[in-house]
Amino acid sequence: MQRVRQRAALVVDDDDAVRTSTAGILRRLGCDPVHVAHNGAAALEVLASTQPPIDVIVTDIDMPDLDGVELIRAIAERGYAGDLVLMSGTGAEMLTLTARLATSRKLSVVGALAKPFRPAALSAALGRDSMESEPDAEDTAPDGSSANVDPISPEELAAAINAGEFEPWFQPKIDVATKRPIGVEALARWMSRRRGSVVLPEDFIPIAEEHGLIDELTFDMVAKVIAAKEHWRELGVDLKVAVNVSMSSLQSLDFPDRFAAVVTDAGGGCGDIQLEVTESRLAGNIVRPLDVLLRLRLKGVTLSIDDFGTGHSSLAQLRDLPFDELKMDRAYLRTARTRVRSATILGAAVKMAGELGMQVVAEGVESLEDWHRVRELGCDQAQGFFMARPMPADELPGWLSAWEEQAAALDDAP
Repeated sequence: MQRVRQRAALVVDDDDAVRTSTAGILRRLGCDPVHVAHNGAAALEVLASTQPPIDVIVTDIDMPDLDGVELIRAIAERGYAGDLVLMSGTGAEMLTLTARLATSRKLSVVGALAKPFRPAALSAALGRDSMESEPDAEDTAPDGSSANVDPISPEELAAAINAGEFEPWFQPKIDVATKRPIGVEALARWMSRRRGSVVLPEDFIPIAEEHGLIDELTFDMVAKVIAAKEHWRELGVDLKVAVNVSMSSLQSLDFPDRFAAVVTDAGGGCGDIQLEVTESRLAGNIVRPLDVLLRLRLKGVTLSIDDFGTGHSSLAQLRDLPFDELKMDRAYLRTARTRVRSATILGAAVKMAGELGMQVVAEGVESLEDWHRVRELGCDQAQGFFMARPMPADELPGWLSAWEEQAAALDDAP
């Protein structure tokens, strides 16, 4: 069972047996001290008076007096910065929607558990970064280790960029109709010499954005992507590469010119690159980002809206911003297996994007069942572990050969 470092925890539930058993699980996981509260009001008293501060709250959402939704609002208003695990016997739909509400209030939701749950379920939740995440390219190192690392200073990050320690790894995107690889997404990996390990984006991207290093990092990735594309071309491989771009970069009106200069200096063309923008970060005033995105399009760059369905103004973004591609957030494909609402939204989004002339990419394709589902829905492309995990540039040609056999077998798969 996964151990959790000494963290103060709070269990909130009006059922004595659930409070006792959940508190016992947390203690076995290493939490200390573990407090209990019989309702939301009592939980707020514990939070206000307890030292050390509470690091983990495990709460039911269906309670008398102050219910779970009200508790979420209250702790968000008080600036609670720890992890939150939601539990409920009211059904998966209510649990999932409440978790989304908590996430939208900037709370760190690390689990949403249907009651009764096993100890292993709570252990797994406390070992994950968010209820929507699963082990994938963005939160698991190549050796399977956690992405969490010791604090990174901006000076260390700047020195690593200057030393060329960042490398793009590539995850293929497959045309669903033909089963042919037609592109790759470049994902930044920090091969830290000082730390002796791989550091993943979730640990260094926020620091790069906060300290004005994100453009330098992006341009370093773009130059290395162009070099990788040239190497592949010499081997007869020509794939479009998607690179993630920060909203911080899209606030700089000179970003398109600087981006084009980097691409040209590296020996490429703007048409070789697709930029992916995460939808959930597009909220607010889009005047500057629209200015930048339009100029990028004029230079031949294609644009993708990533993690579609996680933001709050999706339809307006499709109407007002010049995207060529829509990438459905992996959560929809995962929950579409069991939830009619998610499956309906996924199907409607695919249909709508097609009518707008956009390519639709299904993210998080992890199984043959997922592959069949995205094909039935009419998605244009698929990306996920079922086809390939992210890999260094020099491994891609070998994977392409292996994929031909796997793709041929899909025709015979049930």
